[in-house]
Amino acid sequence: MITDRDIQILTLLVRYYLLSRDQIQRLCFSAIASSRSAARKTRERLQNLVTLGLIHRHKFEFYNPSDGRPAPLYYPSRKGCEFLAEHLEDQRYLTTAVHTPVAQYARHWLALNETHIALDAAIARQNAVQLDGWINEFDIVNKDESAPEKRYRLYTLLRESPRLVCAPDAAFLLSVADYRKVFYVEQDRGTSGVRHIAASKMPGYVQLAESRLHRRHFPTTTFDTFTVLIVAPNPRRRDALRHAIKSFPGADLWKFVSATELTPESFLDAPIVYPCDGEPKPLVRVRSDVASLITNGGEKQS
Repeated sequence: MITDRDIQILTLLVRYYLLSRDQIQRLCFSAIASSRSAARKTRERLQNLVTLGLIHRHKFEFYNPSDGRPAPLYYPSRKGCEFLAEHLEDQRYLTTAVHTPVAQYARHWLALNETHIALDAAIARQNAVQLDGWINEFDIVNKDESAPEKRYRLYTLLRESPRLVCAPDAAFLLSVADYRKVFYVEQDRGTSGVRHIAASKMPGYVQLAESRLHRRHFPTTTFDTFTVLIVAPNPRRRDALRHAIKSFPGADLWKFVSATELTPESFLDAPIVYPCDGEPKPLVRVRSDVASLITNGGEKQS
């Protein structure tokens, strides 16, 4: 039997692609007072969906610090997406990525989803700012293509020779009143050197900005530029990235935030977002007389 809660779990996995049992429990059973009861109900619904073939359980087990035990991860199945497309009468579910996540990237995707979950919760707790779209790294344009630049929405081939691509971890569009701005997300886990990140990531974003190709991803943006929001695991790493990136061309595109400070309450309007040089500001600034999305030095509209 498929319950409303099962439908909720299926749609969450389509939205986030890869989730731990703990994340699913927080999103679906937060109203249950007893955490033991919530964990039991979550496991029951997940096992039911796995048994029916509507979702997959990943063999890789994620160590969950909250209870000290390893926990399995879950991701969508083709059968589950076909069920949603029919049940919700929405053919877009048929383009959902259902391939098995690569185990070595699992922690990266879980961290990215924490950012995504926090943003969704931040949007839900207020009315001034709207989330007009989120694109995951593996959102598909054409499932029959094998070349990544033709298959995935975010993967942009900028130059064939020498090869230059821009492949953000995610992207989203925020709107306030008549302003709509694109943000690309780079989720940093501290596993690569900061100079390597700057040298490998920045040329693609510079070319993307010069060609204004962010409009391919979000044609309704009102800005000629975009912001790259890099989420670091802690303030020390955030500041190391700021120092490394500020000497590269295109540094003004980048903003930096620590995941330890990124919550539903702080995400949009708390001064936690740093430029390469200078004091932190909110991601979004809302004034009483006019609402605008912040940019580096003003609110330029196209």
